[in-house]
Amino acid sequence: MNSKKSNWRFLWVIPMALLSFTALAEFAHLDFIVKNMTENSMAHLIVPLGIVKIIIVAVFLYPKTRLIGFLLCTAYIGGIIAAHLIQKDSSPIGFVLQALLWGGIYFEFPHLFQASRFLKEN
Repeated sequence: MNSKKSNWRFLWVIPMALLSFTALAEFAHLDFIVKNMTENSMAHLIVPLGIVKIIIVAVFLYPKTRLIGFLLCTAYIGGIIAAHLIQKDSSPIGFVLQALLWGGIYFEFPHLFQASRFLKEN
């Protein structure tokens, strides 16, 4: 492990934990999940969304595929944001999760965010 990495890179733990817990709640068919999904006419998607979340978390947590998992998770959380906007729900949870995810990746892979990496001086 590189000792120069910041401990702030673990900001991504919060979105991963939330996706894991909600996936498990979907598999357990907890009342609040079933009620919410039924109200939004998405009751038939409870288990498939749980499976998608578990796959995303697994891909993200495996270090060699973390960047692919990051992209998948970014897209999934973007879908959460879009769904909240369509429903005119003012919940900021999607934006908060996205910010924590990007913050964690920034501190884990800072070289990806350096513009000089993409600009070549002649």
